[in-house]
Amino acid sequence: MSYVVGTAGHVDHGKSALIKALTGIETAHLPQEKKRGMTIDLGFAFFKHNNGEAVGVIDVPGHERFIRNMVAGVWSLDMVLFVVAADEGWMPMSTDHLKVITAMGIENVTLVITKSDLVDKDMLALVEEEALEQFLEIGGFIPDSLSVSAHQSLGIDALKHHICQKLDTFSRPALDSSATALQDSKQKVSQQQAGRLYIDRVFTVNGVGTTVTGSLCGGEFHVGQKLVMQPSGTEVQVKSLQSYHQNIQTAFPVSRVAIGLKGIKKKDVQRGFCLLESKEGAFVADELIVRLDALPERGKCRNNSEVEVAFGTFNTLATIFMFKGTNLARLRLKDPACCFWNQRLLLIQHGGSNIVNSGGILWTGAVPKPLRNKLYDLLMNLPEKPEWRDYVTLNMALYGYAKKGGLADKEQYQECGEWLFTPECYQSSFEHIVATLEHEKIDLSVNELSGKVQMSVPVLSDLLKQLVADGKLRQNDDLYSLGNGRNEAELSSIAKQILNKMVEAQKQGFEAEKEKLPGAQKELRNLVRLGFAVPLEGKIYFEKNLYDSLVTGIIQGRQIDDRFDIAEARECAGLSRKYMIPVLNRMESDGWIKRDNNVRQVLRLQ
Repeated sequence: MSYVVGTAGHVDHGKSALIKALTGIETAHLPQEKKRGMTIDLGFAFFKHNNGEAVGVIDVPGHERFIRNMVAGVWSLDMVLFVVAADEGWMPMSTDHLKVITAMGIENVTLVITKSDLVDKDMLALVEEEALEQFLEIGGFIPDSLSVSAHQSLGIDALKHHICQKLDTFSRPALDSSATALQDSKQKVSQQQAGRLYIDRVFTVNGVGTTVTGSLCGGEFHVGQKLVMQPSGTEVQVKSLQSYHQNIQTAFPVSRVAIGLKGIKKKDVQRGFCLLESKEGAFVADELIVRLDALPERGKCRNNSEVEVAFGTFNTLATIFMFKGTNLARLRLKDPACCFWNQRLLLIQHGGSNIVNSGGILWTGAVPKPLRNKLYDLLMNLPEKPEWRDYVTLNMALYGYAKKGGLADKEQYQECGEWLFTPECYQSSFEHIVATLEHEKIDLSVNELSGKVQMSVPVLSDLLKQLVADGKLRQNDDLYSLGNGRNEAELSSIAKQILNKMVEAQKQGFEAEKEKLPGAQKELRNLVRLGFAVPLEGKIYFEKNLYDSLVTGIIQGRQIDDRFDIAEARECAGLSRKYMIPVLNRMESDGWIKRDNNVRQVLRLQ
């Protein structure tokens, strides 16, 4: 198993020197960092665990001006080395860094007192005692404690052994409560969620192209694998993988990874974007409802004021709206972000470095006005440490449907594809769809129905398929209509006449312009929608059963990728060239075949 540890603590307390002593690697990479001797952005190094595995180390900046970079460094850590210098003791940024660690839910922390060679034993004990008191007061726990001197290499081996020991016995918690979101899905069976990586650097490498780095969590990434870049939704492909200076074929969580990407340019990627193995369990939104860890202090979180929001490696400005008398707040982000349910976040003073508050994401996206009060009540009643099943139950209570995964008792619900509906919601949704189709007086596609019945396309699509299977609706191509199947008794008198003539015409087809029946064009469209007729080129119509039999005759006995010419098709179908070409073109548009010069290639079988 791979791990990533990181440092935290006040500026100039020896974090970078400690990492160099542990790993032999200089983490400063910016010219101004080397000039000023101070970490500004994230630095990265690694050392070998006793078992031979690489342990990644992230060096986070200690100065208050770079608190946002500090958040970007700690979100994925398995362990934190909290650094306090023996010659200075606990400092203001020590407090802020501990608040960030606590806010991010990191519990595996070791206190490392650096520069131990600069003080005597009594002062060392005093610094340790004060630091442990601060941990107990701010974080609510007392960590393990070790003293080292990076410059004299005192205690470094003991610290390295301690880190390996702690990591061996460490049980990695979920980064958010969606960790089991995929447990029941086809993609994942394990307790961990699909792989994801918040990007902290992006650059171009000669011969590779766009390259990003970050800490991989949750699942594996492979060379050649297709991933999704959020919040843009761009599909990309892994061109190359490198971890700890080694080219690899597979990257495992949690580890530092550099990924060469196909399908995206450097200008279209930035820190805070997230690479996902699957969209499942992830949300893209510019509006969040969060539960704050503490009631806002007077003057710090004024309604309609601006704060900075940081989670993962992402940060942006947001307008905050407090729910009076509660610790719930709505955040309207300046930029859309990829986030996860109950993911931890930090609120920072706009234009400053003071930590305003922290909390967890409980809802993403706008909420229809009629449902807002109900949602707020449901959010207020969530347990203190919610799990993914609580999110599923929340959706079921609010909307009447939810994704299958996460619900233990599925028997009481109506199954519709990937979704479960309460019986009441299933029936009321059906009635709403029926009323809409009756009002419109025409067949509608799922996209058209979605806006009219106020249900998202993925949910509605699965619901419509189930309603068709239950015989409550009929479907023809991409259109849905009332009725439980093809029923000639429901046709108008003109439509019946046309259908009879179509049946009589058989392989000669029906041509409306020759018949000159009043209202024929409108009735022909309805016959097509209802699945009685198939339109061909040249304003020719074949009765649906006849067309299906022609397709069967042409496809039967062939395999996928088999080829045939027009003469072979005519022999199978018994059609003249006038009708054969339109039938073949229709078969191509229906996905049965494709044209390749003068021959047709079979794409699918019946």
